[in-house]
Amino acid sequence: MIKIGIVGGSQAEIKDFVKQALEKYKNDLEFHVYDTSPDIGSKDLWTYHHYNSPEEMALAAVKQAYDKKIDIIVKGIVSTHTLLKAILNEKYSLKEQKVLSHVALMQLPNLEEKILLTDAAMNIEPTTEQLVEITKNVMKVAINVGKKQPKIALLSSAENYNPKMPSSVLAKEVTEHFSEDKQATVHGPLSLDLALSKHAVKSKRFNGPIAGDADVLVVPNIDVGNVLYKALVLFGQATIGGMIVGTSVPIVLTSRSDSTDSKLIGLGLALDQVK
Repeated sequence: MIKIGIVGGSQAEIKDFVKQALEKYKNDLEFHVYDTSPDIGSKDLWTYHHYNSPEEMALAAVKQAYDKKIDIIVKGIVSTHTLLKAILNEKYSLKEQKVLSHVALMQLPNLEEKILLTDAAMNIEPTTEQLVEITKNVMKVAINVGKKQPKIALLSSAENYNPKMPSSVLAKEVTEHFSEDKQATVHGPLSLDLALSKHAVKSKRFNGPIAGDADVLVVPNIDVGNVLYKALVLFGQATIGGMIVGTSVPIVLTSRSDSTDSKLIGLGLALDQVK
């Protein structure tokens, strides 16, 4: 039985998400809700825990995860800042890796395979060392979702190295770091079309270790990641769910505007990390 703690979970949209999750996973999940609002659920849905402030409920969930009584934390209706502050609390810190990062699983109607995207939500302008850690984090996630020797594309605006372009320099340095890695293929700089489109690869007569078949997209900074993420959702009919990694338990990030399908994708991604 996998135990899931939802911080700020006593909300109508979360209730619907929990119902569908229990149905999808055949009641193999046990939900705990931490909230300041009255309990709107029932005993067959979740165990409810009442607190007087968002800070208290976030820290309570983190402590439960620290004590290994919760396997996954889900962000409900609570600010990301409040949740992150609890996650990094000195006494119950869940930070396990050098860098925390965000990984999203994207389901696009014109792609057969789901694609992972990192980091579109946490690290603003990563250094080479930080992007190496972000890549290590997503590599582990990719392997856990069943990608054998995942192909990890380091995005830039072009596939040719340009010393005047920071993203190109960053991608080249990270590629060199992973040049001997046997678990995955890490390559960049690479443009988005050459990372995902076989047609573009053929048209441009491109040869490379990743040629329209990337499993993972790594962006050079949060501006590129945020724009790409939102453009795919708004105009590419993408369904995306994401989580924070680099912690001892996965932290599923949801927002009030997310569809239930997005929440379920994020939960599924987290479940692949703990099974």
